[in-house]
Amino acid sequence: MNKNKIITLVIFGAIAGLFLQFIYLPKAGEVKRLGTEYRDIKREISELYNFIGGEEKLKDNLIKMRDYIKGLENAFPSEREASNIIKQLNEEAVGLKVNVISVKPGDLTNYTDAGGSQLKIFDYLCKSMPLDLSVEARYQSLGEFLNKIEFDKNPMICVRKVEIRKDVNILPKIRAGIELNACVLGE
Repeated sequence: MNKNKIITLVIFGAIAGLFLQFIYLPKAGEVKRLGTEYRDIKREISELYNFIGGEEKLKDNLIKMRDYIKGLENAFPSEREASNIIKQLNEEAVGLKVNVISVKPGDLTNYTDAGGSQLKIFDYLCKSMPLDLSVEARYQSLGEFLNKIEFDKNPMICVRKVEIRKDVNILPKIRAGIELNACVLGE
């Protein structure tokens, strides 16, 4: 081989090396990275469709989710609307023929998790508002009232304790002391 052919091969090799180093290998790495990103996005979209219920039911399921979130917003009234909880309890009691003798709201306390940090919902502090109710009603009416309180999530109220006392002066009705816990959102 003569000197010109060797120089030509070296130059061609150098050009090929430079092409690989500065053009091909960076683009190949970018294609590999974009391929991985594409697979991740495709997987996330698939998970989203599984969560929503499929592409064909997207509109219906989004409407259901919006209504569910709206219900959750109503389940946790603000601290300023705490008196509305008492008013709503009285209205429900009257509707179920339960006579509310007294309502004693307690002081608001912060909910905390097992780690001691305060719970937040929608970026608001979640607070507990204890309520003590004294009522008179028939057994069935009292049961329906307690059931409505427990299962109606608007607002979110749980029954902590019920003490039933039979009083011969008001038969066939009974007296009951009910301890409730309502959730409100603080500022």
